[in-house]
Amino acid sequence: MSNLRAPELFIDKNGLWFADGLVMIRKEIVNLFASNLKKDDLNNFNIEWQNQLYPVKVEDVPFFVQSVTVQAGQIILQLYDGRKFPLPSGNILIKNQIPYISLFWPRDTKLSRSSYCELCKNLIERDGQYFINYGEKEWLVEELQ
Repeated sequence: MSNLRAPELFIDKNGLWFADGLVMIRKEIVNLFASNLKKDDLNNFNIEWQNQLYPVKVEDVPFFVQSVTVQAGQIILQLYDGRKFPLPSGNILIKNQIPYISLFWPRDTKLSRSSYCELCKNLIERDGQYFINYGEKEWLVEELQ
């Protein structure tokens, strides 16, 4: 019996998953991989599956928000991998004109241009600072240098 080689896994800056250089199009597999993605103490990413670790190279951040909707009075993020999460508390960080949030780890999720534009429909300015305001919640929009 021969050992199977694990594919080289890569997430590009737009949230696309690749295996051995080919874009992964099966959302079920991308969802499975993303759901089992872990970050170690050295900021390396691995898929933890059946007591094995499979390294994943990440160009920018591991998660990418494709769209934003409102459901039951709550802002819901739709990730590239198909999962949906409420917009977590914390700041929206802008670095090099790109918006990021912290979903599982600090600054681990990039917002698509369209999802950020949707959030900015609720943008307010107060005392020289900008906030996304929705219902009783606010998220500071903070530019990183």
